[in-house]
Amino acid sequence: MRDPLSWSIPLFRAFGIQVRLHILYIIITLGMILRVVAKSPEFWVEYTLVWVLMLFVIVLLHEFGHCFAARREGGEANDILMWPLGGLATCDVPHSPRAHFNTAAGGPFVNVIICLACAAILIPFGKVLPPLNPLSFDQLYRPKLHNWTDGSTRYSPEARVYYKEGSAEIVDEYTQTFVFKDGPTYVALEGKKEPIRVTPAVTKTYESWVLWTARLFWMSWFLFLFNLIPAFPLDGGRLLQSFVWGRTGDYRRGTMIAIYTGFAVSLAFILVSFWIIDPLLLGMAIFIWVFCRQQYMALEMAENESLFGYDFSQGYTSLEKDEPVPPKPKKQGFFSRWRQARRERKALLDAEQRVADEVRMDELLDKIHRQGKEALSDEERRFMDRVSARYRNRS
Repeated sequence: MRDPLSWSIPLFRAFGIQVRLHILYIIITLGMILRVVAKSPEFWVEYTLVWVLMLFVIVLLHEFGHCFAARREGGEANDILMWPLGGLATCDVPHSPRAHFNTAAGGPFVNVIICLACAAILIPFGKVLPPLNPLSFDQLYRPKLHNWTDGSTRYSPEARVYYKEGSAEIVDEYTQTFVFKDGPTYVALEGKKEPIRVTPAVTKTYESWVLWTARLFWMSWFLFLFNLIPAFPLDGGRLLQSFVWGRTGDYRRGTMIAIYTGFAVSLAFILVSFWIIDPLLLGMAIFIWVFCRQQYMALEMAENESLFGYDFSQGYTSLEKDEPVPPKPKKQGFFSRWRQARRERKALLDAEQRVADEVRMDELLDKIHRQGKEALSDEERRFMDRVSARYRNRS
């Protein structure tokens, strides 16, 4: 109870991976829903599905991508924590640049698969090109899609689109509309003191399924690009760390470059968060800064500079869990206590898992002795290969 970062509830288990939901995730999600209700009451159900259900599914699939990539490299993955800034996938991989690089790339690879699947639906069936501008958040709500067959712009079925009176210029912002009885129609545009007179525009629209497919594409595309920012501990920072580590053979150098890049990105995020008034971006900036600072202190104080664990986070971010503990620290910080508690829980779970694996391995070896190797099922063969590979890596 003294560590708020450990407050979570189990959701389900899939592929041997326990998925848990952090309490703060629920609280912040409720706050975002209330914000949407106050800002756009007519669309709050629709936007809630976008920001709660769609975002949750994409981030969860991203974290599963890290887990499967870790297993492919001969490692282990058994826990995913969904929290306000993304996800944390607990993975244990061999201490090599290739294993770390491929595990970090597993999450963004899932985002690419989602984008390709959406594009394969939008282009041939919807006759529109997917929204590729990651900085246009309007593309998430009411995307304007380009029809590649006739070159026209297609709007969502609910779009309110007007021409400025006496002009061919289209006004397609979601603005407050004033219709006077037996008189003209006016719209209030943001940044304008007086409403302008407009006439309804004849536009081409697309179906609702195109809208939701375009939203799924844009959100996965945005998270893919965001996670590639070379800032420790985002996936891009992990990729940068592993790349430098592999080219130089120096783990410390790769980590330090990723840390200093993370400091620079954190300062940029703080500036942008105050500019656009975004508390989540500010929280991400603080998280990056704190994590980079603690990684720097760990490298400076640790006797052994090798770290053998991964703990991916936000989607699209990633943390290392088995970090060398500083020798006799005077006082542990908040995040240090949290990581130590996670290591202790992980060690206990690993010990229990090893015992269970050894018992099952003995049973399978006995089965082979009695019935032959052909009696094993595909799942039993995969289990024996995975356990054998793990023991080879440790030896």
